[in-house]
Amino acid sequence: MRVQPFRAVSPAAVSCSVPALLLDGQRTGPDERPVDWTYISDFAITGQMSIDAARVAAESGLSADDGMARLLAVLRVDCPSTGRRFLWAAPIGPDHPAAEITVKVPGGTAAQDLEVRYELVLDGPDGIAPDNRAAYLKGSRLFTGEEPFRFTLEGDDAVFPVEAVRFRGGEFPRDAAWLVKFSADDLNAPFLGSVRLFVNKDHPAAEALLGADNSIAQPIIIRDILTQMLVSVALTAGDEALDEFDEGSTGACLEELCASYLDTTLRGAVDVLTRDPGSLLALLQAGTGFLKELK
Repeated sequence: MRVQPFRAVSPAAVSCSVPALLLDGQRTGPDERPVDWTYISDFAITGQMSIDAARVAAESGLSADDGMARLLAVLRVDCPSTGRRFLWAAPIGPDHPAAEITVKVPGGTAAQDLEVRYELVLDGPDGIAPDNRAAYLKGSRLFTGEEPFRFTLEGDDAVFPVEAVRFRGGEFPRDAAWLVKFSADDLNAPFLGSVRLFVNKDHPAAEALLGADNSIAQPIIIRDILTQMLVSVALTAGDEALDEFDEGSTGACLEELCASYLDTTLRGAVDVLTRDPGSLLALLQAGTGFLKELK
């Protein structure tokens, strides 16, 4: 249990509902996978908090005319895979001891799974430090749920995060078979927040491209994705950024992919690409089994 420099509130003084994921009018609970979720879906997480105002005041030492009037019920949504955090707050106190909070999560910002927690937080402005160790600074957390509620968005069995969508023009050309979105700006950023493969579900080859066991389509896609990713790294990342990476980061995953398909390190692959691009493309063909099954 974390020791705070101010008086906190016990779980007995705060009640929190099991949150729900809202998508296209459907509610999904923790540990359930939302059927219609895609990487580009906008969705929301909603929940309710209620407090025993008398108990909160007694345990926190907050005054009725100041601190208790500055309380906020907060719902915090974290996505470990993309490194993004979303939250929203609603006033809560003696006059309104219950609050409903809804956090909106924009499409393209979450993947894999979510961790959701409730918090009881003191709003501003900052007050004067009291003698009874009551919280007085804006942002002081009086209560945080110990165990997060977990929401699973997608499985983890694919090499690359894949979404099947309709390409309607613009950045999604109507006749393109697929589109890769990748950012090499920070190789220590979470991998699932940096890369996403979009397959045009209206393309004649969509079914083959999405087939996990398709021996022709898979190598073509993997080669195309790795080529784009390595070119982006070569153009964007500095030389000093190619050696050490956090676990689960973009750089760490690229290291594994380079080892699997090129039998080299990320630095080695970028070096070959810079000196002899044609050689690297040929090595990628060999490593991915490019067109090996075509007869």
